[in-house]
Parts: sequence; C-alpha cells; structure tokens
Amino acid sequence: MYYVGIDWADQKYDLTIVDHTGAVITQNVTIKKNPAGFEQLLDRLRRLSDDPQQFKIGIETPNNLVVDFLVDLGYAVWALFPGSMKSLRQRYRSSGARDDQFDAFVIADALRTDTADPNRVSVWRAVDFGSELVREIRLWARDHHDLVAERVRLTNSLRSTLKEYYPEYIQFFTDVTCATSLAFLQAYPDFDTASQLTRQQVAAFFKEQHWRRPQTVNNLYDRLQGKHLKVPAALIRTKQHKALACVKRLLALISEIEPYTQRLKELVEQHPDGQIFLSYPGVAYVTAARLLAIFGDNRELYAEVRELQGRTGTCPVTEKSGNFRIIYFRRACNKFYRDIMQLLAFSSLRVAAWASVFYQKHRAQGHTHSHALRCLANLHLRILFAMWKNRTCYDENIFLAQKARHLIAKQNF
Repeated sequence: MYYVGIDWADQKYDLTIVDHTGAVITQNVTIKKNPAGFEQLLDRLRRLSDDPQQFKIGIETPNNLVVDFLVDLGYAVWALFPGSMKSLRQRYRSSGARDDQFDAFVIADALRTDTADPNRVSVWRAVDFGSELVREIRLWARDHHDLVAERVRLTNSLRSTLKEYYPEYIQFFTDVTCATSLAFLQAYPDFDTASQLTRQQVAAFFKEQHWRRPQTVNNLYDRLQGKHLKVPAALIRTKQHKALACVKRLLALISEIEPYTQRLKELVEQHPDGQIFLSYPGVAYVTAARLLAIFGDNRELYAEVRELQGRTGTCPVTEKSGNFRIIYFRRACNKFYRDIMQLLAFSSLRVAAWASVFYQKHRAQGHTHSHALRCLANLHLRILFAMWKNRTCYDENIFLAQKARHLIAKQNF
C-alpha cells in the first residue's frame, strides 16, 4: 500500500509518497497546476502500481481540481478536517517549523497511521462525490448558498446605510429588499425628494407596482408629511450614492438567484432520494438539494449518524479528565453543512409541533436561541439519517409512536 501526501498551493503541488512501513519512496517532488503537471503526478503513481486501489491519497481540502482528477480515475482520496494540520505537524516537529515539502510528508505519514487506527480516523474523511447527479446538485447548492449569503450581506449594508441618512425609510417597508421597496428607493432616494409627493402620486406609484392597498398608500403618505430628523446635506449625498449602489447590486443578485433555485428544483426532482427529503417537515426544494449535498447517495459512506453530526457541527465537543468535564461549541466542521441544518431547524419550528416543543424545552433550560436550534438540528439529523439509510419517507405517526415507546421504556413501573 502506498500513501501519498499532497500539499497544495495556488500554482503548484508538493508531493511525498511513503509505503506501508513508513519508508519514503518519493519526496521533494513539485508538480505544476496544469495538464502537464497532472500527467506527471499520474506517471509518478503508475511507476509504483497501475492499480489505483493500492494508493491512499491525502490532501487538506476536497475542493481542488487535483482531487477531482484523481477521484475520477478511481483513486481513494482522503481530506483532513479543518484545523487538523497544525496538530499533525507537532507529531514530527515540536518547534513548529514548517514548509510545503514537510507538510506533504506529514500528510502522507499521518494518513498511513491514522486510517489504520479506528481511534484516529476522525481527523480524515474519505472524499466521495457520489453520482454525477449528486455532484452537480452539491455544486449548484453551494453556489446558491453563497449567493444568498451575499444577498444577506448587501441587505444588511443597505439597512445600515438607510439608518444613517434616511431612517424613516425603515418604517415605510417591512422588507426593504422587496421589489416595491427597491423601486421606491431608486425613484425617491432621500426623504426630501419623497416628501414632495402628493397622495395621488404615491397611489400611482403603488399602482404601477401592482400594489392595491389604500391603507398602505395612506400610511406612507402620512409618514412622508410628518416630522423627520434633519440630516446634513453632505451625508445625504454620500450615503444616497451608497444606498443606490446597494440597490443595483441587489437587483442583479436577486435576478441571478432565481435560475439557481429553478435548477435545484429540477435536479431534486430527478434524484430518487429527492422525495425522501421533500417529505420532511420544513423542507422545500432548495433545502432538499442541500440535504442531498450533505448525504449524497453512497449509503456505505457513513456507518453511523454521529459521523454526520460531527461534520455538520450539530453535536458539541466534550473534554473529560478525572472529575473535570466541559462541553463546548464544535468549531471544526463544514460551515456550509452547519448553515443547512440550522436553517432546517428554524424552518421546522413553524410546521412541526414536536420540533417547537423540543426547542422550547431547551430554551426553558437556559440555552440560547442558537444553542437550542443546534440541539434540534442534531435531532433532525438522526431522523433524516434513518430515513436516508432505509429509503423511507417521513411519517409523523411512526415518529411520534417511537418517541412515545421510548418515553414509556424510560419509566419505572
């Protein structure tokens, strides 16, 4: 068996290969990040064996072109959990000194020792992209998540800017990023301009936006005629420009997100596991696509649910020594997966009574909102994992019956 350590950089990779005894077979090899470099890497491996099953390849991240290249050729690639590299280096150098070639050796040798020891395998995760369909879903879902995060950032920036020079606007619209709000802000970007409108002009604007609520027109007009804070002209000119820039970027971003949403819906409908996740409380097409990104379709990849709970960061970390015991927040996890489960936990509160009861129970124990959601997300993962493993859709009657049996079994008769 050969163990390959790859330390990646922007334009090149450093390579070290050790055998099953830890003897270094290849070291101090640098390959470029181009087709010739990838062919050079493949040539190095095939000099040792033509069988991809005789290799285990380690790297710090699964999101790299060399990983796609090797996985598509049938090689087993293992990625480190975030933050693990620093502790692995200390096994070999207490000084903390590091360089790319040394890191490649550390990755190769740690892969050799840790994947052979069940107690240490937790710092590694096998890279499995799943089927071509799941692979595409995962890529679309991750990019969609990034675009939504950018929209949230721009929304917060717009609200912050409006509070500085146009605070009354926050009271005009509950959602400052809805289409009507953005159109109004573009047309009337400051209070002085908007306050010149007559009631008929306000009504005409809302009519153009297909908003036919007289009460809304009256409320907005009355607010425009009321007293407002005096804002320096220089501040208005500066912040108005920034607000309009945010509006333009938001409009472009919103139009780009919609095709992603539609594409995710199409892909989920194509996947056989799509209906399993869609049956779960609080799950629509986008969330179902994100869950498919987490679980994939290789049911041999995860032996038990706690592997997924660790990757998504829903379970805490426990330290124990003698009478000392502390439980704290898990930071080393996939942040994309963590966001998925937190959002699912939040959306389930409105549609599943048992989820709301579970959440309120943790809040009553003094847990914060975020902590209670993580606990609920941890429970969701256990249920979803069982559904996914058994290829069964969600049935609340079965879930509640099992919960009741569990509570009865815990009672003393």
